[in-house]
Amino acid sequence: MPPPLDTRRICGPEESFPVVPDPSTAPTATVLRDGGTSRHDNRSLDAVRPMFLQCGTVSQASGSAYLELGSTKLLCSVHGPRDTVRRREFQLTGQVNAEVKFAPYASPRRRGHQADREETEMSRVLTQAAAAAVMLEKFPKAKVDIYVMVLEDGGGVLAAAITAASLALADAGIDCLDMMAAVSVGFDDADTCLVDTSTAEEEGIAADRRWSSLTMAVMPGSGEVVALQQRGRTGDDRYSAAIKVAGEACMRVNQAQRSTLTAAVLETAEATTAAAPATT
Repeated sequence: MPPPLDTRRICGPEESFPVVPDPSTAPTATVLRDGGTSRHDNRSLDAVRPMFLQCGTVSQASGSAYLELGSTKLLCSVHGPRDTVRRREFQLTGQVNAEVKFAPYASPRRRGHQADREETEMSRVLTQAAAAAVMLEKFPKAKVDIYVMVLEDGGGVLAAAITAASLALADAGIDCLDMMAAVSVGFDDADTCLVDTSTAEEEGIAADRRWSSLTMAVMPGSGEVVALQQRGRTGDDRYSAAIKVAGEACMRVNQAQRSTLTAAVLETAEATTAAAPATT
């Protein structure tokens, strides 16, 4: 009688051996080159990674957006507004719920099905940012659900999630005060500011206690900050410089958001016009 099959894991052949990471590829705290004027991915210090945005990628959702930021890839869907059946008391304002989830294959470390501490923290920050931008008084006793699935973690996930969520809210036609644009900023031990940090840079920040990082989301029209998360210790000079640099980078991200949204609206209008019956 054959032994019972363990269905909880993939059983490899008996001659298999565990994969050992190459120590030479491990990230270090030093992420600059050429005397500190450029980064290992050939970007300048204030450059944002190449970005790709697309609306309407999930047909079953009220609105959706797909974002690629360097090697970071994620998908955001928005559902609602819909009635809250569990809430008994009447409220004059609506409710926003956000959930950020990493796919099991999104990073070298396989993630479980239960939300870990990082996912819970990102969900909380995204909920607060969306609640500040969405006009909740427009749909009393209703809620809007935002779901973000991270397909690949290449760094700057929280900033990418907020940026994609804002585009998905606009695609869903939810009334908002303004769009949200977000970027991440890191500082090394020489007070060099790095905009839109990658995974290697973020792990370098975590490896060196002298580093610090900051993620900021703003509404470009009013300049209001809707989300701000800081890791590590920093002084007043660093903090002020990070806020200024992040604000300028958010404006560039917002230009890409508006271009994508405009193209999606024009495409929808052309499709509607082509589908309309011809009048004589």
